[in-house]
Amino acid sequence: MGFDLTGLVGRNRELGELATFLDAVASDGAALLLTGDPGVGKTALLDAAAELAMVKGTRVIRGSGAEYETDISFAGLHQLVTSLSRELGRMPHSMRQAIEVALGLGVGPAPSRIAVLNAVLSLFGEVAKEQPLLLVVDDLHVLDEASRSAVGFVARRLGGRRIGLLGAQRAESGVPFRVTGLAELEIAPLNDADALRLLSRRFVHLPRRILSTVAQDAQGNPLALLEFAGTASVSGNGKGAGWGSGPGRDVRALYGARVERLPQDTRELLLLAALEGSGDIRVLEAAGGPDGLDRLAPAERDHLVKVAENGLAVRFRHPLVRSAVVDGSTGEQRRSAHRRLADALVDQPERRGDHLARAVTVPDEAVATVIESAARSSLRRGDADGAVARLRRAAEVSSDQAARRRRLSQAAYVAAWVAGHLEVSHEILREVHGDQATPSLSGAAAVGFLVLVTEGDADTAHALLIKAFEYAPLPSGPPYDEWETALFTLTLACQYSGRQEHWQSLVDVLAQLPEAPPAAAASLARIHYDPGSVSDRLLRRLDKEISQLRAQTDSDVVIHTALTASYLDRLPSCREAVSRFIRDGGAVGASMPGLMYIALDDLYVGRWQASADAAAELIALCQEMRYPLFAQVGHYIAAMTAAQRGELDACRDHCENIWGWSGPRGLRRMENCAHQAAARAALGDADFETAYRHATAICEPGVLSPFNPEALWSAPDLVEAAMRSGRHAEARRHAHAMRRAGVDRLSSRYALSVATVTAMTSTPETMAQHFEEALALPGIEQWPFEVGRAHLAYGERLRRRGLNREARVQLAAALSRFEELVAPTWKARASAELRATGMTRTARGKVGTALTPQELEVARLAATGLSNPQIASRLFLSPRTVSSHLYRVFPKLGIASRAALRNALEARTPEPPADRS
Repeated sequence: MGFDLTGLVGRNRELGELATFLDAVASDGAALLLTGDPGVGKTALLDAAAELAMVKGTRVIRGSGAEYETDISFAGLHQLVTSLSRELGRMPHSMRQAIEVALGLGVGPAPSRIAVLNAVLSLFGEVAKEQPLLLVVDDLHVLDEASRSAVGFVARRLGGRRIGLLGAQRAESGVPFRVTGLAELEIAPLNDADALRLLSRRFVHLPRRILSTVAQDAQGNPLALLEFAGTASVSGNGKGAGWGSGPGRDVRALYGARVERLPQDTRELLLLAALEGSGDIRVLEAAGGPDGLDRLAPAERDHLVKVAENGLAVRFRHPLVRSAVVDGSTGEQRRSAHRRLADALVDQPERRGDHLARAVTVPDEAVATVIESAARSSLRRGDADGAVARLRRAAEVSSDQAARRRRLSQAAYVAAWVAGHLEVSHEILREVHGDQATPSLSGAAAVGFLVLVTEGDADTAHALLIKAFEYAPLPSGPPYDEWETALFTLTLACQYSGRQEHWQSLVDVLAQLPEAPPAAAASLARIHYDPGSVSDRLLRRLDKEISQLRAQTDSDVVIHTALTASYLDRLPSCREAVSRFIRDGGAVGASMPGLMYIALDDLYVGRWQASADAAAELIALCQEMRYPLFAQVGHYIAAMTAAQRGELDACRDHCENIWGWSGPRGLRRMENCAHQAAARAALGDADFETAYRHATAICEPGVLSPFNPEALWSAPDLVEAAMRSGRHAEARRHAHAMRRAGVDRLSSRYALSVATVTAMTSTPETMAQHFEEALALPGIEQWPFEVGRAHLAYGERLRRRGLNREARVQLAAALSRFEELVAPTWKARASAELRATGMTRTARGKVGTALTPQELEVARLAATGLSNPQIASRLFLSPRTVSSHLYRVFPKLGIASRAALRNALEARTPEPPADRS
């Protein structure tokens, strides 16, 4: 089989560049974008490149954007992947599932956008291992956004993979395809000589005078040249409408004339193909009857379509042919075609819903229900934009006005909460406004959520939702759908408000509801109200649900579960699932709470730089997306990391931002968060009066009121500040309140907090016992800051009793923790206390002094990452003895922290062998 480079007139330069491009594809991978006006020859060059690639032994798969599918996520990618079913079946399960779920070919957990993109790149890479692969994508300017992202992602990562991407788009397209570093080849009109040469070859029967007129009108546009000349007669009269508008003339009308001459059944099948999008002959035959290939033959002979060699797909020769087919049909013909396609796609609910949506012109509640179901399917697989579009269409065809308002309100809520599209949400709600006789839960949830996250107006959100609940019938079981959404939004409003008058009405609603799953809004509200009342049964259910998050398909469930987990110290187990939604183009709204939980997890476990980075990213994203309320949470986390790292000015700036924005809006919860950070910063700086003032702004000593989680989290701050400022009675009252709260069974961090404040306020006779019990609690090593401050408090109490030797062990342990955490102000406190014992850390032993056998054994175990209690258990020692050994080991090895143990031990000069003579 040969390839005739003279088949395209005037394109030698372009064909040469395409040949060079294909050589690069076969050796190392490459990408190229053709740009130009409609009809200038981009599609012809794509065809020529595809043919040449196959001659060179390259596998070619093709796709094209379609203006009828721009609102269907991954519609374009679907065309490229469906021809690779054999290779897809060989992919690892997780990658295959990500592609199948995203494209609606299977069910499973909703994959993140990045997971889909990586899986697609891997799929193409597997194909290219057997032979070079060329992806040809026409009409990129009307490709759906998700597919455009996928194509761009692949285009940036082709090096070394033997994959080529060749695309084409119109030069004037409103949505340009731009990828940094992607080569572009602009396709210009033919010059006058080449235009006449093309016409002379194709239309030898026409006089040169006619050809010159055609060339002048077409202005070098090849498609216009051929179509205009095709309608001309020897006398110079066109068979169709007169010329005169040059290449801007609607060439589709000329294609339309050719389509009109086809047999009726051929036109019907072409319309099905144009509206179906993928060109799957099996779908077309299911929708239009058997013998599809025979009925397409007239169009194939007229060079309007091309049937694949395997007979399973049909492709339009030019995108304008597809447009001409649709333009030449009547509205009723298009609706009939959509109905037939919907009937053929009963096993693909989203595509079926899309076709049904276009098949009706009058309200049809049955159709609306199908489309709404398709929207839920979209949401489950992570396509928030598709869900919003389908819910809006379901509302348009709803015959029941209440159902219409509900669907629009749900679309607005998804647009704001999951997709992060505030403008779209506002636009949808304007459609609902003024169209309600009584408040609806869906409408109140959507409006309430918007005013809460964009304006911080918890009062309006609360009032709207409480009024809607007054009219809503009570569910017979646990709330679901709009009841669940409304209850979650009301809980958010009350959480950020933190005010008794808001919470009490929520408690009244909760009193009417049965026990709910851990991730449900009712459970979240009850946990926030009183964490100590959480039953062991609910904790077990929560732990089980967290263990199953990896397979969870609903972003709402993941985010709600992580929010519940954040109050019960279970964020580390949610991290992987939450991370799926961060920076995911299909779930921008969910990225914001996702970043909150990642930043909080890093904060709690001592990864403070990572926490600060995530908080900064959260603030920036919220500013970009205009969600100022969520930005306040970012400022709180940033303030806490700054407080613990001794960055006092930065902490103060973040706190001032919170007080300045949240204070005037009555968001008491956020004000408390800022006071917590300010108290923590003051404690590190040994400013105990200031710390006490901020801690008691959160709650009074001895009072742990409901709806105030910061009171629990800051209890050690209040107790320490009270003890160090001489307010011993207040400290003891608060420690007693912590013990009564019953939170010590919820997590090891809560248990350590309760045990630490108990030890801080205990009598001199029982103090050591309480601190030893606190530091021996299982699981506390995952909370390094809390462990460090317990050691510090223990050492301080011992030193004040004159027990300097014992104090040095605890203070050295605290100093080591704070060095590892990079907490300079807290390190300074520990160092000052250590000096006050009469010894500096280097007085424990000279560098190079040999370790005793027991010290060496303890050091080796500590270097593996074991905690003091774990080492003690293994060596049958007490944790206190282990601390003493490490206290002496560090100066002998010339190190200052546990983190340096491994390298120091490896660098030791080996002990000389024993003399056996």
